Amino acid sequence: MDPQVVQFAQTAGTTVVALMATEAWSATRDRVVALWQRFRPGDVDGVEAALDEARAQIVLAREGESEAEDRLAGEWQGRMVLLLTTDPSTAPALERVLREARELLPPGEQSSIGSVRISAHATGNSHVYQAGRDLHITERSVGRHTRP
Repeated sequence: MDPQVVQFAQTAGTTVVALMATEAWSATRDRVVALWQRFRPGDVDGVEAALDEARAQIVLAREGESEAEDRLAGEWQGRMVLLLTTDPSTAPALERVLREARELLPPGEQSSIGSVRISAHATGNSHVYQAGRDLHITERSVGRHTRP
């Protein structure tokens, strides 16, 4: 799968979930549903229900359950991959929906709904840890025993 498609799907899924907790959600929801209607009409009912359920979960998550937002972002990233791989012409339409949604937000909130672009290259035994948000790493070093 094209890494750029995956990256855009990740950004789009995260952005849609972040927008669920904003004043711009109602108009954004309508635009996302219209996008599905255009490119995957058979899935519209399921997407509408999933958007409504996710919105309710986000409202609860903002009251204390922070893992829910990350889980929902992952689910919507997967949906976006499916949407984007169905028809390549979906990408500009999705990008327009997200741009218009950001423009509906008050100026102070527009920067909080953005995208993160990171990349890395590791070789050999190296490790790369990247995150666009929280990152928790627990490593235990394994001792090497040598014989004399």
